[in-house]
Amino acid sequence: MEAATQIRAEITHAPAGKQRCRTNSRRGLTDLSASSYPPVEAACRVLEVLRNVNERRIATVNGLHEATGIPKSTVVRMLETLMAEGYVARDNMCGGYRVTHHVRELSAGYDRISRVIEVARPFAIDLTRRINWPIGLGVPDGDAIAIQFWTGTISPWAHTNTVLGLRPEFHDSAMGRAYMAFCNEEERERRIAQMRRDPDVKLSERDERSFRMLLERTREEGYAIRNPKTPPFRTTTIGMPLREGGEVRALVSLSVYRSAVSPGELNAKIIDPLKSMITKIEAALAFMNSGAGEPSSGREELEPGF
Repeated sequence: MEAATQIRAEITHAPAGKQRCRTNSRRGLTDLSASSYPPVEAACRVLEVLRNVNERRIATVNGLHEATGIPKSTVVRMLETLMAEGYVARDNMCGGYRVTHHVRELSAGYDRISRVIEVARPFAIDLTRRINWPIGLGVPDGDAIAIQFWTGTISPWAHTNTVLGLRPEFHDSAMGRAYMAFCNEEERERRIAQMRRDPDVKLSERDERSFRMLLERTREEGYAIRNPKTPPFRTTTIGMPLREGGEVRALVSLSVYRSAVSPGELNAKIIDPLKSMITKIEAALAFMNSGAGEPSSGREELEPGF
């Protein structure tokens, strides 16, 4: 299989003749095709057959053989295996094979938000490698933001071991404020109403006016800053929205030590590079959603990852 032969393998052997099993990438690796060991050809071929059956309403053994180059006898055995696992059914009425509803199970852990994070991931890694500061990617999740990716493992200036699993709220955090500023009005009003009822926020009328002014300023400037009265006090966190189709799909944050970057340097060193990164991510998402074969111009602007 041509795609499989292009996968770069990294095989590590332990001394004294003992082979050591290792993880499949070094930290920060952006090449999603790189693996630790050569692929299992049989598994690749079965997946190729399943993909081809999925692309056809009814697939025949001859058609699959022509599409994949796999011998007909092997195609039959693979189809029988997929039937045994419940992903393929023989349709005698139509004279071929089709996928079953069980193929939906293969995408149960993958949704549109995950796709946005996946697209954004290599851009965040690239920016951290260039400016050294750690970047977080999160998505709205109920009453907070769920941080799903963080580049702190490759940042020499990370302020903590990890932020994965943390859930920034919508009032004081940079991610939360960015979301509140750029989400649709109905969503904003709903969450502000929740803040009024939340005893931990204690949003008075005066506080609400100040918060709304802060959100308006955030929309004008294009970014939010974490409440400086909240920990960790030695850092400043910038938050920005990541939009797809006009809707906020994810949030981006970047934290810097206050002693390392002065307020006057924030724009040039942090905010402008972060805005540029988000512009590229949103352009990549728009290009992917357009279904176009090739971008008309500026393909180099989609790097890395495209």
